Amino acid sequence: MSNPQALLALSMKGGVGKTTTAIGLARALQRRGQKTAILDVDVHGSALPRALHLARDPGYEPLLGGRLRPVTWDGLQIFSIGLLFREETPNLWDGGMKAGAIKQIATTSIAWDQGLEWVVVATPPPSGDEVQRLLEHLPTIYGAVIVAQPNDLSLLGITKTLNMLRETEVAVCGLLANMAGYTCPHCGQKSNPFDREALDVERLAEEFGIAYLGPVPFAGEKERAAVMDQVLDKVLGGRPVRLPKEKGGMRRWLMGKMLG
Repeated sequence: MSNPQALLALSMKGGVGKTTTAIGLARALQRRGQKTAILDVDVHGSALPRALHLARDPGYEPLLGGRLRPVTWDGLQIFSIGLLFREETPNLWDGGMKAGAIKQIATTSIAWDQGLEWVVVATPPPSGDEVQRLLEHLPTIYGAVIVAQPNDLSLLGITKTLNMLRETEVAVCGLLANMAGYTCPHCGQKSNPFDREALDVERLAEEFGIAYLGPVPFAGEKERAAVMDQVLDKVLGGRPVRLPKEKGGMRRWLMGKMLG
């Protein structure tokens, strides 16, 4: 595949687990035999190197023939803006530099291996316009997996996420309830750390006419991998949905959905 398809892990609410979701989706694609990469474009504080325990090699040269050099981790190609900085070093780029970097990274500036089929993208945080700029420049987007937690603040952020996807004409693969419960390995008791149930996320997906990709619990590696395989089955087995552009804008459309 000359242009790998981009699968986005996205939310306009921070701290919901976009990075771990991106890793889980990439691993699931890899288990299907797909040649896959993870792209992390968090220009504020990249979490991917820490999540994968990637230490910045002092000998790492970020450029390869004028393009950014990815690294390989357990068979996956990885590029993160966090590879360009020491973990304790803040990124002091101004808005113009951030916009330019995102445009370059999203188009042709990464030296991915030939035959790459998928790039799973851990999107930037919602504190600026970086997400929208990224969506405008990525060449081949399969769709977006919206990541939510079963709590009120996260669910409120879904409307902003849907609005942005509508404006950028990016298709929605579905809505995922992340960190949805925990089962004690000793007594088997199930607990929910949030003020909502995963069922509330499912109902919201139904209200908005998008697929519900299921709950992903706090769990060990094997259990989480099995769940992410099921999530990927739904992502690839369904058809991503483009949200309608109706007169009156997204707010009117959302209000119509919520008020029936």
